[in-house]
Amino acid sequence: MTLDGILGQDRAVDLLRRSLSAGRLAHAYVFTGPPGVGKRATALALASACLCTTRPGEGCDSCPECRLVGALTHPDLFLEDLARAQAERATASQVSIEQVRRVRGHLALRAVRGPRKLAVIDDAERMTGDAQNALLKTLEEPPGRTTLVLVATNAAVLLPTIRSRCQQVRFAPLEDAVIERLLVDGGVEPADAATAAPLAEGSLVRGRELASGDLAERCRELRDRLDRIHVAPVTDVLDLAAEMTASRGARAEQSALVSTVLDWCRRRVRTAVEGAGAAGPGGLDAVRRAVRQLERTYATSRDLDRHANAHLSWDVLLLELRRAGPIA
Repeated sequence: MTLDGILGQDRAVDLLRRSLSAGRLAHAYVFTGPPGVGKRATALALASACLCTTRPGEGCDSCPECRLVGALTHPDLFLEDLARAQAERATASQVSIEQVRRVRGHLALRAVRGPRKLAVIDDAERMTGDAQNALLKTLEEPPGRTTLVLVATNAAVLLPTIRSRCQQVRFAPLEDAVIERLLVDGGVEPADAATAAPLAEGSLVRGRELASGDLAERCRELRDRLDRIHVAPVTDVLDLAAEMTASRGARAEQSALVSTVLDWCRRRVRTAVEGAGAAGPGGLDAVRRAVRQLERTYATSRDLDRHANAHLSWDVLLLELRRAGPIA
């Protein structure tokens, strides 16, 4: 992976490129943002940019240095994460102080092949308090020509003393078009990618989950039934609520179905807003109704997260969506 292969994070990549071009790469970064938006991939792309001999400052993906980075076997790159902790101890739920000590030991050594030593700690928000404190000396007195990247979903959980000694690089949720393209590039059927992308909430990882197996088809079927809900018999609406409840045991499936309903309601709001000007006073009423439906769906989503009665929640929401009627 090279910096020009990172999609949807132009701001973060431009910041790193400017630092590389000026020869002012920070000694420590925190890459922070939602899961599945390219933080870890960017950290490894930064390593390629630093160590590549063919395209220094960018990376080429083909020289020996870049291939070693891609395989995570480059002697001047070191990666620690929760997966490694769990490989060593199956019950591990945090990045340990022993792992941080290994990172410190790596950065303390001279570079073997390249001009710089790099270390990446993924799942950095899962470091224990002792592990974070063990990093402080390295951050306060960084060894020469070294860069440490902490990859965290939520930087706020890191100690203030850690955050204040790192440059923060913020990553945004990916746009639907970027997720769809990456899913197709990864071998997902275009129809499944088109269904999953709007439901992925900006996360490629979530997009992959939604596009796998029969889930994409289930979401398409639900959207079709919602399109006809205003003319469906009440018994059919209650049957749909029962089906939605039955899927509650599978968290990923339930989350995907909730996201489908939310996306359907958002589309109705956009349709109502786009048609409001030509429809006169009735158009404004349609916008209000569409917004109320979206608000009600968000409320149901929160209720389900709080373990409310799922069957009753779906009954009430779907009957309300039926009663609201079509958006002209």
